[in-house]
Amino acid sequence: MTYKIYFPDWNRSADVLEGENVLDSSLRSKIDLSYSCRSGRCGACKILLLKGEVEHLSHNRFALTEEEKEKGYILACRSVPKSDLSLRRIDTQSN
Repeated sequence: MTYKIYFPDWNRSADVLEGENVLDSSLRSKIDLSYSCRSGRCGACKILLLKGEVEHLSHNRFALTEEEKEKGYILACRSVPKSDLSLRRIDTQSN
């Protein structure tokens, strides 16, 4: 099953390939998200999940805390969509 990632602030969307994470789907669709390590260690790809469900893959607990998860934040490089998503880039990120 394929899913869509929607970025309402940009009015853009990305199609997700089977098993693909949010970061790779977005970059493949020419949506420029911030990132660095691509392995869940740095937190540079942190983004706000507005709607939908993801599977959180292993990551450093300092890159994304449990409190941040409860507030809806995800790491784009370590999140695999389990439904269609709506995401918002957070203000502290830059391209």
